[in-house]
Amino acid sequence: MFQTLIVALPVFGFVAGGYILGKTPLFDAERAKGVVNYVFWFAVPMLLFRAGAKLAGGEAAAFDPSVLIAYFGASATIFLLAMAANGALFKGKGAEPPLAGMTAGYGNSVMMGIPLSELFFGADGLAIATAIIAMSAILYYSVTTLLIELRLHKSASIVGIARETALGLVRTPVILAMACGLAFGASGLHLHPVAENFVNLGAAAAAPTALFGLGVSLAQFRIGGDLAEAATISTLKLALNPLIAWAIAGPILGLTGLTLAAVTLMAALPCAINPFLLASRYEAYTRRASAAIVLSTGLSIITVTLAVGLLG
Repeated sequence: MFQTLIVALPVFGFVAGGYILGKTPLFDAERAKGVVNYVFWFAVPMLLFRAGAKLAGGEAAAFDPSVLIAYFGASATIFLLAMAANGALFKGKGAEPPLAGMTAGYGNSVMMGIPLSELFFGADGLAIATAIIAMSAILYYSVTTLLIELRLHKSASIVGIARETALGLVRTPVILAMACGLAFGASGLHLHPVAENFVNLGAAAAAPTALFGLGVSLAQFRIGGDLAEAATISTLKLALNPLIAWAIAGPILGLTGLTLAAVTLMAALPCAINPFLLASRYEAYTRRASAAIVLSTGLSIITVTLAVGLLG
């Protein structure tokens, strides 16, 4: 556990540093957006291209698709529990229960999951993180949007929602980068040393800039919503989600070692910003989503450390 803290504390130090500077005039909302764009469109894609090339080229262990069963089995349970809690305990109406479910179930897999998986588990962990990212985009946006549209008595088109989800997925740089890396690695080609050094340099910047960018982004949010519901969402996401994921992955599916630890780590991540963006589109649940994002991120140093320390 002590060795895990040695790695984890500097990681969260970058998040804290970004948060502190995000509260100063040095990083207003526009500058914060620039940092996040650099991470999302350049640094992290470099890291994922390299990871995909190594995976397809046989330099990393083969991906076990059963990790998706474990992760999304746990995540779906949390989604339903959060929806039920929002309606029964907090009198949520309209779009609010599905947005509560998405907030609790959708982990911060890009800004935290990718750098942490790379730092703790290398290329094998990145493969798991990227597969989860791809499936999260498909499942959460489509299911949550469909539920919201149905609850608002609108004419929800499953075909239309599926089309928009697919288009959003292929336009996502982190998914495209991993796909290009897989194709390049499978081709048997090798990067020229100059290009390889370029990719390695960009990949090396991914983890610290992603974590710093997360901190800067969080500084734009406020804990101003219903703290009782934010605490409920955070408890479901940080405590129950990794416990269920571990139970499905280990005792039920028989996953062990690095794979079990990586799945549990991904389940132990805090709430992502994506549900807040969807909530903003519907002008509902934004204050409570932002409160859950900030609160769960602050507490996630405990869940991440425990997940890696106990299983890593």
